[in-house]
Amino acid sequence: MDKASLEENTFELISYMIVSARNLLDEPSRYGPFRLVDAASRLVEILNRIGLRSERIEKIKSQIEVGKHSVMTSEEEFHGFLDSLVSSVIEEI
Repeated sequence: MDKASLEENTFELISYMIVSARNLLDEPSRYGPFRLVDAASRLVEILNRIGLRSERIEKIKSQIEVGKHSVMTSEEEFHGFLDSLVSSVIEEI
């Protein structure tokens, strides 16, 4: 990835985070955790594009992609997903 592409991808992530912060003022509170894990997943994509790959980070990203949309269907399921994600991070630390 060239410097311009990296800058563009990084700007997009920063923009997503800023707009998300504003939208959270009017959205249900559980969208905040969703947006944070989604931002983490987007950051991993940027890192992958510049060649910074890690098995443990990829594992976390995969878990995020599998569970993040449960926020739309079940608050309990989303809560369980976040607990599981935290446990995975702790195991990797």
